[in-house]
Amino acid sequence: MKPRRRYAMRTPPPTPPGTEVAGQRELLAVREVVHAFLNADRPDEAFQFALDRVSPVVGAAFSSVYLLDGASELMRLGAAHNWPDHLRPWLADVRVRVGFGPSGEAASERRVIEVPDVFADADLEDWQEVARELGFRALVSLPLQNGQASVGAVTFYFRSWDDFTIERRGLLRLVADLMAAATEKSRLVDRVRRAESAAVEALTELDRQYIAVAHARRDARSLTAAATAALQPHISGLPGRAMSAAQRVLDDLALAAGLEDGSAPIAADQFDPRLPLRDALRQVAESGTAVHLIGEEPIHDMPLVRGDAEKLTVALARLLERAAAVDGVTELRASVAVSDGRVEYRVPGAEGDDLAWKLAAAIAERLNGRLTVESAATGDTTVASLPLGI
Repeated sequence: MKPRRRYAMRTPPPTPPGTEVAGQRELLAVREVVHAFLNADRPDEAFQFALDRVSPVVGAAFSSVYLLDGASELMRLGAAHNWPDHLRPWLADVRVRVGFGPSGEAASERRVIEVPDVFADADLEDWQEVARELGFRALVSLPLQNGQASVGAVTFYFRSWDDFTIERRGLLRLVADLMAAATEKSRLVDRVRRAESAAVEALTELDRQYIAVAHARRDARSLTAAATAALQPHISGLPGRAMSAAQRVLDDLALAAGLEDGSAPIAADQFDPRLPLRDALRQVAESGTAVHLIGEEPIHDMPLVRGDAEKLTVALARLLERAAAVDGVTELRASVAVSDGRVEYRVPGAEGDDLAWKLAAAIAERLNGRLTVESAATGDTTVASLPLGI
């Protein structure tokens, strides 16, 4: 076995996200909702604004946000739009059990539940009487997620399923991501007020949700423009370090959009495969953190790689940042090796919906490579595998 050289550095926190919708009316709603989420003092204020603004745009008769109540298996009502007047006095007492009904299933299974016709689904027989009384026929329930954790669900009720377009589906997914981000932003702000770094973490968490939506849309350029227009006015007022972090969010959004639509150029550099890992370690180390970062590499000569060294460095840096941001991590090891005509980089961490994973995966794909996850008793490891002749 050949000896490996080790080198250690220090590391920082995670990274970000995006947005996308087609149609002038939907885009205007997006910008207003983003603005509300950035400026609301409490999540429930933003939830209410989002429901009131988005429900008419998508044609929903009424809508609700249900939030997990601590460690309980019940979700409480967080916001409601246009519910029948005779039910309003009882809304504060509404509880939805996780795993039961469309909203409960969306929260527990962490997937979108669409019911085009309640009366045509035998499994929803218990809901048909409720639907008849309230006057709805179709519904869409979307999970509210922060990374791998579920925080509740948002449900839109429709009198019919007519004209439910792809754009409107996209808008609902975006609103759900923003709502999930708002709950996390609130938690971060409370913690950061005690730690005096609220702005950076709140922006990071919110933007992470934006890019997850942007990656799934076709017109990434329009999405980036919308997100940039919403965020740019807020950046100039941030303190220096927070401003740098926020600006990098916009840079990552632009790169993600360029990779998505093919406009981002891919260089044909020739480089030692150890250099991108070293540069990535150096970048995250310069941010400063308590996490001890260790790089492992062969000491013998390695075959050169042909590809875009700068973008590969970005991918590795984002994977390192998200791994270092996991609670309780004090030491982090990353490695590089060449085997069977491919170069492999290994960084702790599992697949996710955050910007770091999305961006790293997009870069790997453009370099004719891939990201995979290996699971072991000691934890998950993300493997970035690329051909030597990218």
